[in-house]
Amino acid sequence: MTPDSLLAELRTAIEAQSFPEIMTPAQAAQFLGVSEDYLRDHRKRRSGPPYSQPASKIVRYMRSDLIAWLNRSRIAA
Repeated sequence: MTPDSLLAELRTAIEAQSFPEIMTPAQAAQFLGVSEDYLRDHRKRRSGPPYSQPASKIVRYMRSDLIAWLNRSRIAA
């Protein structure tokens, strides 16, 4: 790991801490840099990040699940 990549990972980790551990779809979309529609579509297809649905109209994402999902989606150059 190069010093630049280490610094980038550290910066990302610090920025991630500014988001709550449990997020609404709007917060999760902002965290991931995608639209709420993107997350909704992936929920329907069951192909996106894990989420919780404690009630029929309530959806929540865990920050750690979003980060893990991003890590699983990484493509090595």
